[in-house]
Parts: sequence; C-alpha cells; structure tokens
Amino acid sequence: MTSPTILHLSPGAFHRAHQAVYAEALIRAGHPEAGIRDICLFPPLIGAAHAAQGGVYHVLLRDQTREDLLRITAIREVLDRPHPDMLCDPALRLVTMTLTEKGYCHVPGTDRLDPAAVAQDLADPQHPRTALGWLALALVRRRAAGLPGITLASCDNIPVNGRLLEAVLTAYVAEAFPDLLDWMAANVTFPVSMVDRIVPRVDAAAAESIAALAGAPDALGVVAEPFGQWVIEDRFALPIPPLDKVGVQIVADVAPYERMKHRILNGAQTAIAHLGALSGFATSFDAASDPVMGAWLERFCAAQARTLACPPGEDLAAYCRATMERLRNPHIRHPLTQIGTDSSFKLGQRIVEAAEHHLEGPEARLYALTIAAWMRYNTGRDAAGRPIPVEDPLAPVFRDIDLAAGGDPSALVAGYLRLDLFEGPLRQNELFRRRLVALCAALETRKPRDIILASLNHAEAEEELC
Repeated sequence: MTSPTILHLSPGAFHRAHQAVYAEALIRAGHPEAGIRDICLFPPLIGAAHAAQGGVYHVLLRDQTREDLLRITAIREVLDRPHPDMLCDPALRLVTMTLTEKGYCHVPGTDRLDPAAVAQDLADPQHPRTALGWLALALVRRRAAGLPGITLASCDNIPVNGRLLEAVLTAYVAEAFPDLLDWMAANVTFPVSMVDRIVPRVDAAAAESIAALAGAPDALGVVAEPFGQWVIEDRFALPIPPLDKVGVQIVADVAPYERMKHRILNGAQTAIAHLGALSGFATSFDAASDPVMGAWLERFCAAQARTLACPPGEDLAAYCRATMERLRNPHIRHPLTQIGTDSSFKLGQRIVEAAEHHLEGPEARLYALTIAAWMRYNTGRDAAGRPIPVEDPLAPVFRDIDLAAGGDPSALVAGYLRLDLFEGPLRQNELFRRRLVALCAALETRKPRDIILASLNHAEAEEELC
C-alpha cells in the first residue's frame, strides 16, 4: 500500500467527517497517496478501535431529503501517543490538525503564546505534553534527518488559524529550540484554512442507524450534514495531493471565504441563539423552522451578504439559501444556549461589523433587534423572569452592567455600549442607540418572536420595528 502523505493530529469526529472524506474521494479518484496517518496526542485514543475495525469506519450524511452512508478507508493508521520521529517519514507532504482553540496555547483573543500553558514543555522540551511542544520537537527531528520542510495546516474553526499557529509555534521554538528558528522560517509553511461541516454528536439513535446501514456496529462512525467546504491558502512547502480535484478550494487569500462563513452562517447562528432562546425555542432547528423566525432569519442572512465582497467562485445568494437549509436540517438540533456560549468573542466580527454597514439604511432595525436581544439575553433572564445560563468570559461584567442599570433600559444599553466590542460608529449613532433602548425595554416583557410578528403586521411603533 502507498505510504500516506498526510499526517493528522487529533483525529476527532470532525476530522473523520471532513478531511478524511475528502481524502477518501481523492483516493477513489486514483490518488492512493492521499492516505492519512492519524496520531492521537491526547484522549480519546482511538487506535485500538481503528485497528479492530480493519481501518474502516462510516460517515452518515443526512438532511431533510437524503441519507447516504460513506465507507471510509482513507485513514491508513491511527497511532496513540506517537513518537516525534513521525515527521521524519520522507513520504510526508502535509500535516493537518484539529486541536480545538485551547490546543494552540495562546492568550485568548490574541496570537500571543500563553507561557503558563507551555511551562512544563519549556522546562522539559524533549518530553512535550502539548501539541505545540510535540510539533517543535518533531521539526527538530525532521531537520536533523536532512529532510525538506513541511506544511503545517490548522483545520480548526479559528479566524486566520494558520497565522495563529505560526505565531505561537515560533514563540515556543524561540524559547525551546532557538537554533531551529531560521530553518523553520525558511522551510515550514502555515497556510490559513477555512473548514465547514456541521458534525453533531452521535447519539444512540444515530449509532443504531449507522450500524443498520453498515451491517455492524461502528465505534468510530460519525454523522454529518451533506454540506462541506474546505478552503486552504496556496502556501505549501512541498507539493501536496491534488485535493482541488475533489472540491477543496486552494486560493491565494482565504479571508473573503472566512468572512462569508462568519457573517452569514455563524452570524445567523449567533443571532438565532439569542433571539430564539428569548422566544422560547430550544434548538437551532426549532427556531429556524418556525415560520416567523425563519422569515426573519432569511432577511438577516441577505443583509449580512450585502456587507460582503463575493469570494471567487461563490454565489452569496446561494450560500444564504444553503445556510437556511442547513439550519433547518432536522438531524442537527444544536441547543441555543450552547450556541450562545462565549458570544462576546463572536458578536463583534459576526454582527457588529455588519451592523455598521447598515446604520443609515432600513436594515438598521434588524440589527438593533439582534443586538438588543443579545443584551437582554446576557442579563441572565428572559421576559418571563426565567433564568438563562450565561456562559461567557464577560459574564461578571454583564452582571455588573445589569445591577448598575437597576432596571433602566437606557442605562443597560449605555453600559453594554461601553464594551470594547462596540468601539466604532455604532456606539456613536444616536438613532441606533435609541432603537436599542426601545427594544431592550420591549424585551423585558415580550418575546422577540412577538415583536417580529407584530412588525410584519405593521402594528408596532416605528422604533420597535425589526
């Protein structure tokens, strides 16, 4: 069998439903070199399960209209707690990783290395405990073996993920292996990538469906939506398998694609999390499938699209339609309170920046309701006084704002607008501020859905129109 040219760090469910599916398609198109060797740096360790299944697992793709079972053999080997010499395979061309944001050992919201997160590795660089420490030591071994450079591609859902990886790994290497810096700068590349596929947790019913279709239980089987996208910057140290032949978009600049995803898909998710939860819906599917909330969300997506330059090869209107279809997938029911987690990190990029494009237009009311719902949500109670679990780094700040406001919606809005994420023209716009105050007052006793429905029936005062 052809030696794998792709090495992947941390083969979780997303990797098995995303990168490995593209590799499988490429292998079936006649490129056996697209095989993957997976390494588990941390639990869960799945090497034994992978070997027991003969290197085979399944991906169940399903939505409103289809259900397809894919048989995946692209992952040739899974190694638990591998040696750093794994980067010394001459066949290796591409290293991908899904570490989750915490795995980058950075100060949240920055690309600075967190010294506390790597303190043990810096004290003993030959026995690393973090992915950064492992990669640095593996690069040291690769250079010592006289091999060429390598591409390290983050596939985590983090903005400009390649730049983050490059920054933190460079900072770590500067401390642990300073003589590697020049070689790394000249020979290692860190392309930015944008990945997209919703991969819900495999519950008992989903596991039964996979087993029934596959003919046997599958310990590594995953469920995913049919939609998938992988955009990666054309910045490779060595030639890689021709992933572009199976739909991977290799582009000069990933930023327009990231903005499209963050504004339209992620922006819609953030908006519906707060509006939907305050309206009494439990999941993204429930809210997006409601005729009133769904119509509002379609309008919101269209407004978000108008703030974007269309990326090459894309169709923003089609992307909006696909977003709505994805949110209405009955097999994907994300809890709205989970989507609303850490929203202070997300609101600025996804919604506030877009709102600034619409401050003087008719869609300003749309954004005023979105942001007012976010403010009301973060008081920790809905219109009926029921508690809302606010899980956010700024939760203590939100509580202080609410207490200081003392029930005055004008003071509440003023407190929120002082947050750094509102720095800019939105904070200075008096008409938008008045709309926020009126809507925050309305949301004390009314659900967002009721306000939206009334506005559709032209029964509300101008300042409450959404």
